[in-house]
Amino acid sequence: METRDKTIVLHVYSEMSEAKMIQDRLAENGIVSFLNDENVLGLDPVGGVELRLFEKDMEAAEKIIREGTKG
Repeated sequence: METRDKTIVLHVYSEMSEAKMIQDRLAENGIVSFLNDENVLGLDPVGGVELRLFEKDMEAAEKIIREGTKG
């Protein structure tokens, strides 16, 4: 795997709904992301829900999230 294809954990959320909302916002802006247990329907995932994305998208994703939480 090349460095540009490396995935990283951007953030760990305590609730799937919050992680999914951020994932959707990133997708609207062209950033592909993954949830560590996207197929698990549990209400309380142990250890939280990891939002992962490609390392090359980290800065853009952080900016999108920051702008979405202003005000």
